Amino acid sequence: MSRNYYTDSYKSGIAVTPSDTLLLDGRTKSTTPQGAWKEYNIYIGNSPSALPVTTTGDNSIVSNSTNVGLASPNAQVKAGMRVTGGTLPAAGVLIASVTNSSNYVLASAQSIAANSTLTYSYDSEAKIKVHTINNEVIEFVKPAQGFVLPVSVVQVYATDTEGGISNLVALS
Repeated sequence: MSRNYYTDSYKSGIAVTPSDTLLLDGRTKSTTPQGAWKEYNIYIGNSPSALPVTTTGDNSIVSNSTNVGLASPNAQVKAGMRVTGGTLPAAGVLIASVTNSSNYVLASAQSIAANSTLTYSYDSEAKIKVHTINNEVIEFVKPAQGFVLPVSVVQVYATDTEGGISNLVALS
């Protein structure tokens, strides 16, 4: 399917939940005939353009806890990132969840000195793996935020979609 982006508009969009077994419309790929697959164009909502993503130097003291607070909000800090620096282990610690732009939760309890220089990054560059209407598997590395993939997609894989790719929208 090809679209003329200057004259053709999309009629609807649905939030994408990456899955290794389900099509974008929620049906099981293995039991849905290829001729019945619905095709979409995928809009990339978030995609970090470079690693590391951000650095902070205004954290509160953390004493054998998973909770980290920042004096200045930083919306670039996301769950799934690895934080390094300060008194953290050399390999860093994963961020389990983000409460808000000033507070996040680590995957394991740590102690961090106040106002440490902390660096936030993903373990890999941004990439997205998709299955096309033509029954091909394609991986896009470092797609630009706000980009619409140039293929008709039926599935976005959870495996190998990583590095901060999020807020995907399937457009039809």
